[in-house]
Amino acid sequence: MAESKFVYRNSGGVRRTSIWDDDRPDRLVVHTEMDLGRISENNQELRELHPRRSANKLLARGVPLTVAEQAIREQWDERDWAKWLDDPANAIFRVWPGRVGR
Repeated sequence: MAESKFVYRNSGGVRRTSIWDDDRPDRLVVHTEMDLGRISENNQELRELHPRRSANKLLARGVPLTVAEQAIREQWDERDWAKWLDDPANAIFRVWPGRVGR
């Protein structure tokens, strides 16, 4: 097995590495890493500043690229996004404190 790696993006808190095996040229793996620390800090600041009764709600910010790509692959609709955003495990990406789903 002759595994090779190539970092093709390393900026803006996102690092993407392509990984392939010369014995399996039809297969390519993309490994994505994101620095979520600053996103969490920014969202906390926005949460504190965001007006609670505003008609213009900023729901989320800094959703991981891997989640956005999953949503595209799986063709998420508004209910899928609401479920993801309302999950307590994803709270650091929320700006608006209310529930998205009903």
